[in-house]
Amino acid sequence: MRPGATIPSSPTPWMSGGRRQRSAWKELKNRLGIIGGAFDPIHNGHLIIGQFVLEELKLDQIIFIPALNPPHKKPTTPYELRYEMTALAIQGNPKFIISDIEREISGITYTKVVIESLIQKKPGEYNLIIGADQYLEIDTWYEPEAIFKLVKVIVVPRPGYELTPELPFYQQIIRVNAPLIDISSTRIRELVKQGRSIRYLVPPPVAEYIEKKKLYQ
Repeated sequence: MRPGATIPSSPTPWMSGGRRQRSAWKELKNRLGIIGGAFDPIHNGHLIIGQFVLEELKLDQIIFIPALNPPHKKPTTPYELRYEMTALAIQGNPKFIISDIEREISGITYTKVVIESLIQKKPGEYNLIIGADQYLEIDTWYEPEAIFKLVKVIVVPRPGYELTPELPFYQQIIRVNAPLIDISSTRIRELVKQGRSIRYLVPPPVAEYIEKKKLYQ
């Protein structure tokens, strides 16, 4: 699979050209991590966490899934632009891939439904990677009990968020002592609006894309 390859849900050639959807899904390995998000924009924190969990849990690949119509936080930037930024961010890493599987889902793209769609296309061991901030809200998600039956839930630390045993599903999560990354997409958007540099916060191709498309101004 090409470094930073794309797995499209629609029957179109993927970014390396030639190979179609079916072969792309076949080339996925068995132990997979999932990082979903608005990625508005994707930043170095997402990539650092992805690489750390990949190595810590000895996963084969990490799938980045830009959110199309999430239930909680609605992205302000069009899906296509966020998808393109994510593809640019992961290029060059053969263990990172991107999927637009949420295109297949009508209505709200609940995490449980997205996972079920992934498993249907490619059975395997899936590991949902979320931050401690997301985990603290997991009891508000759509059918959280079902999510824990479908995948392993990997929780990484976030500054200012503490995990304690009385929290929902605490005994079922897998805690990974990943680096504390204090970068947020919200802060990046604010910096761009203020005309300040986002160097070292996002990969250079993403910074160039944001400037070219005049995003967040």
